[in-house]
Amino acid sequence: MHKILSGALASLLLWTAPVLAQGGMGGDMQGGGTGGPPGGGGGGGPPGDRGGGPRQPTPPKPIKRAQFDKVVTAMFREGDVNRDGMIMIAELRSLFDARRETLIRARFTKIDSNHNGAVSYEEFVAWQRQMGSVASSEVAGTGDRDGPIAEVLLPDVGDDPGSMGLAALIEPLSVGLIANANSNYDAGLSLEELLAYQGKRFDAADANHDGWLTMDELRPPSRGGKAPRGSGGPPCLPDRPC
Repeated sequence: MHKILSGALASLLLWTAPVLAQGGMGGDMQGGGTGGPPGGGGGGGPPGDRGGGPRQPTPPKPIKRAQFDKVVTAMFREGDVNRDGMIMIAELRSLFDARRETLIRARFTKIDSNHNGAVSYEEFVAWQRQMGSVASSEVAGTGDRDGPIAEVLLPDVGDDPGSMGLAALIEPLSVGLIANANSNYDAGLSLEELLAYQGKRFDAADANHDGWLTMDELRPPSRGGKAPRGSGGPPCLPDRPC
C-alpha cells in the first residue's frame, strides 16, 4: 500500500511540475513571481515600476518659511558658543579651532598604537603603510578622508534627500557672513540679523511670495529659457543668479 501511494504521489508531481512552472508557482500569470500584483512581485516589471527598475531621484520637498527659519536658528545656536545671543568673529574662530584640535587628537590617537603618548618612527610608518598608495601624496597622506576642517557652519537639514534644496538655499555661517549680515555694525551678529540676511535669499526664490518654496521655485527657468522648470538645480539667489 505504501509503495502504491508513493508511486501515485510521484506521478502527480511529474504531471503538475510543467503546469506550476508555466503558471509561476501558482501566482497570477500577469504579475509573475509569487502572486504579487500585476507588474510587481518577483517577476520583475518594466524599468522604473515596482518590479525592481532604477529608482527615481527624490525631488525637493516644498519648503515653508517657518521651516527655513528653524534651520537658520539652529545654525545660529550652534555658533553662539557662550549663549549670549551674539556670535563674535573670535567666537566662531574658536569653534573652528576646537574642531580642528579634536581632529588632531583623534588622528594622533590612531597613530599612537601603544597609547604611550608618543609616536615612534615605527608607528608612523605603520600608519602610512595602512593607506597604501595614498601615503605618497602630501595632500592625501594625512589619512583624513573628509579633508581639512571647513571654516563654516553648515545648516543641519537632516538626512532626507528631499531637503537638499533647503541646504542649498541657506548660506553657511562663516566669518564673512558675520561681516555681511551685521547690519548695525556692532561687535557681533544677532539672531535677528542672521534671520533677516538669510530671509532675503528665501524671498528672492519665493516667486509668488506665498511663504512656500516649491520645486519650480527652487529652480526656475534660465534666462535663455532652455532649462526646464523644477530641474533640481540650486535656486536663483541674490549672490548666485540663474
